[in-house]
Amino acid sequence: MRAWRALRRAAASSCSSSSSSSSSSSSSSSSFPADGKPRRRAWETSLSPLERVRRLLPPEEAAAVARGAAAAAPQPPQARPEKEEEEVVVEVPGVAPRQALAGTAGPRSGPFRAGELALAEMPRKNNWTLKVLCRLAAEAVLSSPGGLLPHRDIIGQLPGQMLRTSAGKRLLLRRPSLDEYVLLMPRGATIAYPKDISALLTMMDIHPGDTVLETGSGSGAMSLFLSRAVGPKGRVLSYEIREDHHNLAKKNYRHWRSAWEIGHTDEWPDNVEFILKDISTAAADLKSVTLDAVALDMLDPQCALPVVHPSLKQGGVCAVYLAKQNTELQASLFV
Repeated sequence: MRAWRALRRAAASSCSSSSSSSSSSSSSSSSFPADGKPRRRAWETSLSPLERVRRLLPPEEAAAVARGAAAAAPQPPQARPEKEEEEVVVEVPGVAPRQALAGTAGPRSGPFRAGELALAEMPRKNNWTLKVLCRLAAEAVLSSPGGLLPHRDIIGQLPGQMLRTSAGKRLLLRRPSLDEYVLLMPRGATIAYPKDISALLTMMDIHPGDTVLETGSGSGAMSLFLSRAVGPKGRVLSYEIREDHHNLAKKNYRHWRSAWEIGHTDEWPDNVEFILKDISTAAADLKSVTLDAVALDMLDPQCALPVVHPSLKQGGVCAVYLAKQNTELQASLFV
């Protein structure tokens, strides 16, 4: 029995020694093959499909495949030599290139000049802006709550610049629009506001070259907008019964035209005829006139309808602006 147990122990020891020697030899052979290079493990980077195929091919064919793969690989983009930027020149017949570019800058590219209108803006509290309108003169001074600014400091400056007053406040100087001029110009009668005038112009469907009749010149606000709407080939007839309103409307219109011609390259059309007369007595004057549209801005517009109706063309529009406490557009009459 003891002999049998000794034999079993000897057999077990021999098997264990043989298995350990075989595992060591296999591990050494797997880690270091015949070429001396270690094989890749599962956790290492795997071979690409091209490398797997190349290892199955003979050495000559594998080298040919490697050369073809290198030739087919995309080449990095080469840096192109920088080209000098070409100057774009606008050619105008009879004008030098630099002068041509300067001529296309627009009608408001020049600096302020004496005699034109300037609008000064100064920020106030609660996001409110104070606007002051002035006519530039070399010896005059702009007076504002933020201090004094001589006009000679404004003349020669380009619109859109910030200038400091005597008190150190900053003022933005620019040319006024027609809306701003109408709201800031001297008034005699209550003006029709730009938002209401725009509604009237839309209702009357005024085009360049039309002849329009206006009753109630007031301070000239409606006359200025009608003058721009009909253009140089159009005509505006503005009737006013009060002499003071008539003179003020003519003055405001003349001041805007003169300032426009100084600060712009084109001229404002001189197409408004101010007439000091009651419209109810102007039937004889309108017999030879064909009106494309009529704008009535008066207290009793029904008195003017029998006079203007015979001269209004077929399909023309007579718009009535009736001023009340809320200053709203009351009605329009289509003929």
